[in-house]
Amino acid sequence: FNLKEKKLVFRFTQSIENYGQEIFQASKYIGQGFNVTFDHMNRQPITIHYPYGELIPSERFRGRIHFEFDKCIACEVCVRVCPINLPVVDWEYKNSVKKK
Repeated sequence: FNLKEKKLVFRFTQSIENYGQEIFQASKYIGQGFNVTFDHMNRQPITIHYPYGELIPSERFRGRIHFEFDKCIACEVCVRVCPINLPVVDWEYKNSVKKK
């Protein structure tokens, strides 16, 4: 081999080595993806089938209840719906106020 041929052979072996490293790295990442997938497949589902299963809100649930003060008739539905019993309805009947 002369010097030019040695450089070509060296470049060829380097490119094969780089290709092998890239294949190894790609297969490692694919394996990591499969690990995540199989880990999620082994977990229990957390979906609740709404009409048949009861939704139990967490202790720190901070949801909102749609409430309009001007349409309130003091039926206390909001008190029954609220999971943390936050609304308090104090009302008194006034003859002077007429609602539509």
